[in-house]
Amino acid sequence: MAYQDNGRPQRQMFDITALNITCSECGATIDKLPFEPTQKEDGTYGKLYCYECNKKRMRDRGPRRDFGGGSRY
Repeated sequence: MAYQDNGRPQRQMFDITALNITCSECGATIDKLPFEPTQKEDGTYGKLYCYECNKKRMRDRGPRRDFGGGSRY
């Protein structure tokens, strides 16, 4: 298993080249995603973003909020 610099395992990437999906933001062709997209009833895949646009969206979102998960006491 390959590891990234932060010590976490590298995410599996799915080759979606055959699906001809483009980025909802910039229109670039998306070849790989870290998940398998599922089609909606209308035959579309919803809004999907390329790596660069997704990174920008996450950065523009602001700091990540921690919703807990630790002990209550």
